Amino acid sequence: MEERIIDDEYGRGIRLKKTKEGYVDVTDELAEETEEVTEPAEEMAFEFPVLDTDEDDEDLVGLSPEEALKLRQKKEAEAKERRVEYEKECKDGEELLNNGDFKGAEAKFEKALNLDAIATEASVGYWRAKTENFANPDTLVGEYADASIESLEYDLGMDAVDILKRDYKEVFQKRYDELSREEAPLAEKVEAAQARRREIISARLKRSTLVFLAVALPMAALLALAVVFALKIFTPNGDDYIVLTIVFGAAFFLFFLAFIVATNKLINNVRIKRANERLDATEEGERLVEIRDYKTIYACLLDISEN
Repeated sequence: MEERIIDDEYGRGIRLKKTKEGYVDVTDELAEETEEVTEPAEEMAFEFPVLDTDEDDEDLVGLSPEEALKLRQKKEAEAKERRVEYEKECKDGEELLNNGDFKGAEAKFEKALNLDAIATEASVGYWRAKTENFANPDTLVGEYADASIESLEYDLGMDAVDILKRDYKEVFQKRYDELSREEAPLAEKVEAAQARRREIISARLKRSTLVFLAVALPMAALLALAVVFALKIFTPNGDDYIVLTIVFGAAFFLFFLAFIVATNKLINNVRIKRANERLDATEEGERLVEIRDYKTIYACLLDISEN
């Protein structure tokens, strides 16, 4: 069988096969013999360096690599020195604590607190010294009684608080029970006195309200009459209203003075009523509020809920 390869008008190779009917069966030479194999593109992996985001980064802006390295080395050396000093102050404070020198230990731990960002050991030691090894736990709790346990945890750190909860649980429980025993009779006494004062104050407030209304309503009427007659003075028969205007005006002035006195008494009674509803309005009530605030902190340190 005869075959020919010719180029078509586009320069492509065409194979012609001769048959009985002539040259037929045209096929693309390139498609049959020179099929291209497309190889997959080689994958390229890039590794990006992890950037250091230390707090010193701002200090490194504009520095050469050599200067940046020196600065980092300097800061690392300073951090090591602070750590060594921190551990020394804590060790000295611990020795003073063991010897019963609470004031000296407090000063040592207070200095250590400024040398470390977390300072768990220093926080625990500082409050051990401050409370005389928790012989007076109210010294700590009193600092946060008006705040919250969250403030205590923030200042001391969660790790330090967990250590106190673990090591001084019995101390906290004992003090919590003491406050509970003191609270019960005091609350009964304070609330009973508050109820008695409430009755007296309510009666006074009712009387002062009635007096206020008894003065305010006539005063408003007298003012209205004085104004009406004063306007009539400018009418043709205005002379007849001068005396009435003066009389009602003078009466209004007297009632106005009484109105000031009545208003002052009413306002004072309202203030007294509001003050009586606060437990801390008296010394005993103030002590009751303090006990309850202390118990709230102790309950959190004991991980118990108050009813």
